[in-house]
Amino acid sequence: MAATEKIPLPYRIAAALVTLVLKIYFRSIEVMGREQIPRKGPAIFASNHPNSTVDPFVVGNLVGRKLNFMAMSAFFGRKPVAWFLSRCGVIPIHRRQDDPTKMDQNVSSFEAAFRALERGEAIGIFPEGVTHDDLQIKKIKTGAARISLEAEAKNDFRLAVRVVPIGLNYMDKTRFRSDLLINVGEPIEAKAYEEVYRRDPQAAVKAMTEELQHRLEALIVNLEEPALKRLQRALEEIYLDRVREVAAPGEERKGIAEDFTWRKMIAECVNYYAKHDPERVRAVGSQVQRYYRVARRFRFNNERLRQQPSPGKLWLTWAKLAVLGMLGFPMALYGIINNYIPYRLATLAGTRNPYYRYYRDKTKISIYSLLVGAVAFLVFYPIQGFLVWSSFGNPKAMIYLLSLPPSGFFALRYTQWLKASRRDLFYVRLHMKNRRLIPLLKKRRDEVLATLDAVRMNYIREVRQPKGKDLDPDPVPTREHSARLEQAELVPPREPPATA
Repeated sequence: MAATEKIPLPYRIAAALVTLVLKIYFRSIEVMGREQIPRKGPAIFASNHPNSTVDPFVVGNLVGRKLNFMAMSAFFGRKPVAWFLSRCGVIPIHRRQDDPTKMDQNVSSFEAAFRALERGEAIGIFPEGVTHDDLQIKKIKTGAARISLEAEAKNDFRLAVRVVPIGLNYMDKTRFRSDLLINVGEPIEAKAYEEVYRRDPQAAVKAMTEELQHRLEALIVNLEEPALKRLQRALEEIYLDRVREVAAPGEERKGIAEDFTWRKMIAECVNYYAKHDPERVRAVGSQVQRYYRVARRFRFNNERLRQQPSPGKLWLTWAKLAVLGMLGFPMALYGIINNYIPYRLATLAGTRNPYYRYYRDKTKISIYSLLVGAVAFLVFYPIQGFLVWSSFGNPKAMIYLLSLPPSGFFALRYTQWLKASRRDLFYVRLHMKNRRLIPLLKKRRDEVLATLDAVRMNYIREVRQPKGKDLDPDPVPTREHSARLEQAELVPPREPPATA
């Protein structure tokens, strides 16, 4: 925190709780470009908005200093909430789609933002204006550029305001204990637009907004056509599994940052060919669809295709399932019995709330389930502890309360392990009964990979490779696909592509 900043007590308490919750909710959080974050001085942190209520917590925790977020005025509907948000520095913004008659009240909101920057504080903003579930940056609003430039103009461009773009990349935003990659881009100096602003303020705002749009797009997996999202996901699954498969023994991968690099490359290829050769995209989509149609029919995935099942492995899996199943069953049963009600309430909250039923907004479903689950556990644990205390006394009640969270986590992991073991048994048995199926699926997967390699190499030649230089070798060499790279041909599909 900057030494000159006065941090209100409610903000400090909320920040500590948020840090704890994020460590529990996410398995890992990786940050690229952390050195780009200004630790002091006026700054605007502008982020994409893929995960509704979670995004402000993630950005605030990342920055490490007080952030005066600009949020929808709808959050200020109740007085206790409005008081708390105001104490935390949240600035209400009235959107035209919410109530066009209140747009004039944004004048006072902008003045509050100017004062915060003049005090050397930071502002958090989501310039898309809406949260969404698409792999792209929507056309951003002009708010970040307007606030930074108008604040500078009021102070003769002596504030040195920086606009810092932030890209949030959730690996699976609806799953508990998933991964998050945060990409921090190079800040935009508002003073760089001083000359343009003095001639034409609107032109300066437009130019700065366009620059921020480009920088945000470079920080995420930006798929320009939302209709191609299913194809993008399928290509990621196939290609990233191949990256892991061909890694040298003992070689450590760079985690989700490396995955992000490959996912972004795939999206760039899809974007390019969707514009310049849509027939090729349809062909690839059809080929991928045919492969997954067979794989999902038999509940296969790419990881299982790498395995080499045998009768010995079948018996070993059975033995492991029997031994570990029996040893872990008592603790798992204890955890299920004592955590079932609050866990079930959290699950039902994610599937029987109005967002799920009418809007299918995954970002709101996940946060709704998380909040209901947190309240349920905070209510039921004390009740259960009181019942044990009234029957058995204080020491046993304390031991019982301390056992509830770890037994609940164990029960969850145990049930997940049982499901995975059942799938492994099904796979091994199917392989033993139908030995021709696995080679067939591997062949189809290899054909898909050969096609993707050919498309990617062609994209590098046409777009990425500087003229006059030799093409770089394939950064992910393979044993099986190199001979097919140049022979792979894309033919028009006979079936509808997997792009819906």
